[in-house]
Amino acid sequence: MKKTYIKIITIIGILLISAFSLNSILVKEKPISPKAVDGVLDLRNYELDGAEPIEMNGEWEFVPNKLLDSTAFDRQQSYHVEVPSIWTDYDLNGQKLSRYTSGTYRLKILLNNSPEVLGIKTTNIRMSNAIYMDGKLIGSSGIPAEDDTYSAHNIPYVSYFSPDEKELDIIVHVANFDYASGGGILGSIFIGDQDSIGNLRERSLAYDWVTIAAFSTMFIYFLGSFLYARIGVEQLFFSLFCFANVLYAVSHGEKVFLELFPATPYAFFERIQSVSSIWIGLFMLCFFQSSLKQFSNQRIVRFLWIIGILLTGTALLPVKLNSSLQIYYSLYIFISLVYIIYLQIIAVSKKAVGASYLIFSSFTIFIYFTVGTLNVSANYAMNSLPPLFPFICLAMLSLYISHRFMDSFLKKEELSNALLRVDKLKDGVLAKASHEFRTPLHGIIAISQSMLEDRKSSLSVEEEEKMGLIVGTAHRLSNLVNDILDFSKLKEGEMRVRITSVDLFAITHVVVETFTYMIDKDVKIINHIQRGQLVLADEERFRQILYNLIDNAVKYTMRGKVEIKCYEQEENLVITVSDTGIGIASENLKFVFEPFRQYSNATGGTGLGLSVTKELVQIQGGTITVNSVVNKGTTFSVTLPKATQLNKPTKQSFSLPIPSVNGNKDRKKIIIADDDHVNLKVLMDTLISEDYFIVAVDSGKAVLEQVKKYPDIDLVILDIMMPEVSGYEVCQQLRKSYLPSELPILMLTAAVRPEDMIAAFHSGANDFLHKPLDTSELKTRIRNLLLMKESSENAVKMEVAFLQAQIKPHFIFNVLNSILSLSYIDLEKARTMITDFANFMRGSFSFENTHSLVPLEKELSLIQSYVNIQRTRFPERLVWEVQMQDPLHCFIPPLILQPIVENAIVHGLKMKEGQGIVKLTVVREDDFIVFQISDNGTGISAYKLQQIWNVEQDTGQSVGLQNIKKRLKYYENASIQITSEEYKGTIVELRFPFIQIEKEGN
Repeated sequence: MKKTYIKIITIIGILLISAFSLNSILVKEKPISPKAVDGVLDLRNYELDGAEPIEMNGEWEFVPNKLLDSTAFDRQQSYHVEVPSIWTDYDLNGQKLSRYTSGTYRLKILLNNSPEVLGIKTTNIRMSNAIYMDGKLIGSSGIPAEDDTYSAHNIPYVSYFSPDEKELDIIVHVANFDYASGGGILGSIFIGDQDSIGNLRERSLAYDWVTIAAFSTMFIYFLGSFLYARIGVEQLFFSLFCFANVLYAVSHGEKVFLELFPATPYAFFERIQSVSSIWIGLFMLCFFQSSLKQFSNQRIVRFLWIIGILLTGTALLPVKLNSSLQIYYSLYIFISLVYIIYLQIIAVSKKAVGASYLIFSSFTIFIYFTVGTLNVSANYAMNSLPPLFPFICLAMLSLYISHRFMDSFLKKEELSNALLRVDKLKDGVLAKASHEFRTPLHGIIAISQSMLEDRKSSLSVEEEEKMGLIVGTAHRLSNLVNDILDFSKLKEGEMRVRITSVDLFAITHVVVETFTYMIDKDVKIINHIQRGQLVLADEERFRQILYNLIDNAVKYTMRGKVEIKCYEQEENLVITVSDTGIGIASENLKFVFEPFRQYSNATGGTGLGLSVTKELVQIQGGTITVNSVVNKGTTFSVTLPKATQLNKPTKQSFSLPIPSVNGNKDRKKIIIADDDHVNLKVLMDTLISEDYFIVAVDSGKAVLEQVKKYPDIDLVILDIMMPEVSGYEVCQQLRKSYLPSELPILMLTAAVRPEDMIAAFHSGANDFLHKPLDTSELKTRIRNLLLMKESSENAVKMEVAFLQAQIKPHFIFNVLNSILSLSYIDLEKARTMITDFANFMRGSFSFENTHSLVPLEKELSLIQSYVNIQRTRFPERLVWEVQMQDPLHCFIPPLILQPIVENAIVHGLKMKEGQGIVKLTVVREDDFIVFQISDNGTGISAYKLQQIWNVEQDTGQSVGLQNIKKRLKYYENASIQITSEEYKGTIVELRFPFIQIEKEGN
């Protein structure tokens, strides 16, 4: 630690000594300048021709508060003052001169042999001046006056004249009514021959321009670097620091700003001087704070930053006000520089990269600023210093940047070599870890999903949201595992593909259906692919390509649509996936297919999906491209060879007649569907050995046709990927007519993604199996599904048997009370009611209700008994009407009309005021018998009506109607329809195939 400090202090000391020594050497090369004494500068012993300019320093005569010419100048009223100096330091017989005043300076110069042309050069005469030589005006800056009507303007200038005598009388008028610290001749006035004065002026300008050029170069370079890369805010702050130095250089010294823009108001120029001084400290502080953030104190930096902003605001005030704060501007810069140097010493002690270069550059800026401050204070001549410091600063910063760049480059090279060494190990580890991840991941998903879907679960809303987050995260991790495994296989060349003719529509439809159940935002997926378009590809891998592209499109589209299209291009098909999402910037397009690269941070992911997609396309002999417009969308285009016909290799060696029927029709009926005939044959042989009746087809359309042909089918086994109509579509169509308990569906697929399983269950499947199939597992799944269906059928039958047995106790009590009351009033009616009640109870508890069909007369008799009971109880409120053609001798399912009539009387008329009418109409229409039960009761609301038919929302109040609906599904074209309007009444229409009694006994 001590060695580090000693090294820093030694180098800084050498730098300072070298700079000031060089200045001393340059000064010593000049002859010692004479001093003016009592207002006289004796140059008779000095040769001006070809010599360096002489500073007219020393004692000048001065008359305060007046601007006099040589004739009016009274030596008796004058004072001897030291020049250069500020007049507020003058001692005028014990009195101090006002800061805002004017005055006349006078100096006599004695010459021996002078050149024909002499010149003078001013440096700093505040705030306006006019110089007279032997009564003639030879130069001025501003217009001095004895009051504040003067015109302020203070810039250095050069003036030449031809002396007529060997004694020169110089009068200088000076006025200041603006600058708070006072006026006077603050900088030396030089005299010499024409060449020496010209050279002095050129050297001063050269110093300024070199400084301006140095800092302008750094400003442009670092600002351009920041704007190009948009990284490293320290580059922005350093460019602003350089800009502040440029402003400082053009507004000090020779003040070249006014040379370039002479029409600039001096008040505005003075504000540039003040602001530039403050900004040097402010932006230098920001630069070093951002470069050495880990070593800085945020509170100190924030405090100094706020002070700098406030001082910048004060610098914009009028000159009288802001000039009074000059000491605070200098103090602010000094404190900032001291803190920065302290910060850099800490950085060097901590061995921060390049910190030593920064501290050297800071000291050069410190010296530059200090000399400039001394120059303004008239204590030092800045233009006597050589223009070394800007170059030293530039060199140090260049070394700092180079050091950091090389350090970063070497570290990256070392890391690259290390990454190359472990890259081979990574693939193996990833592959093994991914395999191990699969089982626990699936367990997490299954357990979390079951907790979410468990209606008995007592999870709060917040817990459900967290559980949903777990499920979503686990799914993303599962996808990542699959991507890693595929990426490893592709990288090692282990991925194998089987090129066949693939039905493009079937695959895209299945993938789109999968996403339909997955997406939870306002994004619509539109499939424009036409049926019959074929492409040469590996079916499963092409499906994976589409899945990745659509998944990517949905991920980066918050709202809008994703479209899948296809068009021919010579011998190829081009499949496009377009979205209306955020798009990709043009500079990022080249990185889209690179592994582990993401073109947006808006969503999660690893950046593997598109890389795997590109590799999968290429190993199938295709190409993939991308086009995108930011905020408009992205289009990925996959080009693959087109196929002429759908001919899978497996079908070339084997073919089945379609449909292929085998087995005993009296056994359980199963439809199996797979577009691969070898798979179909294996399934048939497996199931025939189990003594099932098998119908085998190879398309989804054929499945729907066979279900219509065999309405009592017991099980459907579907392959998801089939031409024309996919397994998802078939499943959805079947669920419009059959509940899962009425017709189980087992779906098969070679896909391994959990999303495929989710889509299958959402479309209505009961179970799901992955290919290749294990025959033992297949047989077990089939037996379980058939057992479930059989249990469901038995439950429906028992539901019919006990439907009327579930008579509410209060109904029995009310009937018995009515009978008791009638026995005292009308014994005959009481006997009739007892007979009707006995018939109703006998019909309700009859075990014949488990039969599939009963005579229509039996059902009507049960209805009449129930109606008679209710009419006896409510003779004034119930009107019962029956309209029927000649007696129809046919069969209908038991208890299919009575629950509807009971519902019309109990629920339809219960809340109605006045007389209620219930009407039963029975007619025969061709091969159907139609029943219509209508009432003028309270009706059913649309919401309640929808709830009645929704099994999942059933509350137990519509068991009768649900049971009727279930049983009607077993009869072709049988139906039930309810039409109702609240407060007006309800109409229930039931259609059933007409089955004469002669055709089937009871």
